[in-house]
Amino acid sequence: MKTRSHLSTAWTATCFMLLAMHCHGATLVRDGQPAAVIGVPTGPTDVEALAAKELIAHIEKMSGAALELREVAPATAKDFIATCAKAKKLPVLIGRAAADGAQKKAQAFSDRDGTLRLQVLDDRIHITGRGDGTLFAAYELLEQLGVRWFMPGEIGMVIPRTKTVSLGRQDTIQHPGFAGRILQGVTDTLTKQQNQSSETWVRRMRMGGFNAGSHGLGIQADAETEPALFMTEDGHQTDKLKVSHPEVLRRTVQAKLAQLAKNPDLSYVNVGPGDGHGFGVDPWDADDFDPLHGKISVTDRYVKFFNLVLAELHEKHPDVGLAFYCYSQHMRPPVREKPHPKILPVLAPIDVCRFHAIDNPRCWDRSYIKEIVSGWKALGVRMMYRGYLFNLADQGLPFSMIRQISAEYPYYHQQQMLACRVESKPAWAYQGPSLYLAAKIMWDPKLDVEALLDDYFTAFYGPSAAPMRVHFERLEDAYEQADYHTGNVFDIPHILTPKVMAELENTLREAERRAPKDSVYVARVNMIRIAYDFGRANLKMMASVNAIDFVEAKRQLDKIQGELVPKALEHDPPVLSVRYAGRFTELFWAQTVEQGYERTTKGNEAVVKLPDEWLFMIDPLNGGEALGLWKPDAGTQSWRPLKTYSQPWSNQGMRYYKGEVWYRTRTPVPARHRGRHIRLWLCAIDDTANAWINGRQLPVLSEGWPPCGRPWEFDATEAIRFGAQNDVVVKVSNRQIDELGTGGITGPVMLWDDSPTH
Repeated sequence: MKTRSHLSTAWTATCFMLLAMHCHGATLVRDGQPAAVIGVPTGPTDVEALAAKELIAHIEKMSGAALELREVAPATAKDFIATCAKAKKLPVLIGRAAADGAQKKAQAFSDRDGTLRLQVLDDRIHITGRGDGTLFAAYELLEQLGVRWFMPGEIGMVIPRTKTVSLGRQDTIQHPGFAGRILQGVTDTLTKQQNQSSETWVRRMRMGGFNAGSHGLGIQADAETEPALFMTEDGHQTDKLKVSHPEVLRRTVQAKLAQLAKNPDLSYVNVGPGDGHGFGVDPWDADDFDPLHGKISVTDRYVKFFNLVLAELHEKHPDVGLAFYCYSQHMRPPVREKPHPKILPVLAPIDVCRFHAIDNPRCWDRSYIKEIVSGWKALGVRMMYRGYLFNLADQGLPFSMIRQISAEYPYYHQQQMLACRVESKPAWAYQGPSLYLAAKIMWDPKLDVEALLDDYFTAFYGPSAAPMRVHFERLEDAYEQADYHTGNVFDIPHILTPKVMAELENTLREAERRAPKDSVYVARVNMIRIAYDFGRANLKMMASVNAIDFVEAKRQLDKIQGELVPKALEHDPPVLSVRYAGRFTELFWAQTVEQGYERTTKGNEAVVKLPDEWLFMIDPLNGGEALGLWKPDAGTQSWRPLKTYSQPWSNQGMRYYKGEVWYRTRTPVPARHRGRHIRLWLCAIDDTANAWINGRQLPVLSEGWPPCGRPWEFDATEAIRFGAQNDVVVKVSNRQIDELGTGGITGPVMLWDDSPTH
């Protein structure tokens, strides 16, 4: 029998394997009968007990044979081996029960938690490791036998059926490629059963390990009684603490010393600003402009503060480090301050494109990450990656990140990042291959991605593998080749075009045709069908909104909310994210569609739909009102055309602009509406709006809240010239740092008549 060589290339140079080709191996089940005994130490740890339980359960599902479990005192391991030999049974020794110092050798081999050792000899098997490594060694054994856990639940499990279960002789030692491997959010499910299934999958994917980083300094301060401790911006107090104030430093140090007193073994404490913006300007800032946010980078301010915190902590805890989210306006490396080597920037590039991979030449935005990483690395600090495996503010349209993961996670490993903690969503249809690949590549950043995908599609989809592989490749191609980069879903209609959606439909139908009736493959392909139908309904809804066809938009919304979302969320595992599919549909679209439907039905009438393209001017100094940009006879030679609902302003050269902008257009209002109540309704504004018609400022009837893509409405009755042209001017203030590349008017605008006739 050939011996299986199974040494990952992802780990340190000290990894070794002792194996001989063409030698005997070990048989656990022979002709459907148990040929092995599982030995755990007396009083096994939770890890050792679970390793035994998982082995016994899976091998029984494979072969029908239930292996015997015995407790073995480590000192009597040799006697146990001899007893098994007499009974012609193979001893499988787990954890501390392993003989010949196998467990100690695995632990001594690396100080990284999770290191595993699977030693298969002719007369016994050792399953050992450091920390969770013993359990991971059991999973390694099962994966070598062909067991797969492609996603949570029974539907995601592949277990080969065989009457004889054997392993080739080997001594496999593996280290996790990243000390921390975390898919944050995959257990954010609807039901207890879904959550249990997800947690089990996370464990079987060898997730866990090192984690660091959080928002906030961990101290208390009162904005009303202690205003000096808070920053101001544009003349207003914000929620950001003034880290250059000595009292903020004192409280932070005291809080972290108290934390270390309770847990002196902490390797890192988390210290950083709270989430959001409002940093203002501080004397500790360097003169470094942040091109992503259009403001001064505040990294130098915080690095100086972190250095001061560490200096005081090191008097009692000389080895502790400090982790912070390298994020938002504090993502760029400092230009003046030298960070202490024990500072750990946890890179969280929330504001850059997620459609593309870091090596995509079309995406200068995503490749900016490399500049950030190289800048920090040049300062002599290690980093940790905290990324995002979903499109920003997207309720769950078809989107796969296989190529991004394939390109980026090995890069982060090459840059010696300590850990990967990636915010994810349990959307197991279109995100299924991505989540599986992410988990596997975090363990082994040098794995053969194509071989893994071949295995995934072949084993998971069976007879439907070929069309499903083409389905995902076409989806990945659509995003990879698209020169669109905006967060939210505004760019997706330009990416998932009718042609692309038709191709996805054709491959999906072929997969459905090939799946044998009543097989698990039907259920697996059906997960994609639910997610595809959800995406198609959303695209139809968005197109109907832009066309002011709110009857059709509401029909699609009702289908999404009443049929597709419940079906997707109740599935085990969830087809779509609980948080995004339901919450984001409600947050970003339900209000718009329902308001539009109310304003165009039951006798209410759309008077006129304003054009997609308006004249446009930026107002970076916010002086437009004083200058009279709202006046109907204002000159427009310096204004330029800009589209509203058909293209976000990111695609029109306005990507990172934050500030005030002005729109103006002209529209007739038919005389037959004279004497009626006329409203100006803006379907979606990012962030806040004011409006004028014919030089008259309109009273606000309703404001969109929270900002970013909500409807605004104004009373236009007194300002309208019926039977004539009307000058419409809208000022939008886009100050919030919210969705990527959005701002201004992001949806259609209409005048409507709310005086229904009977």
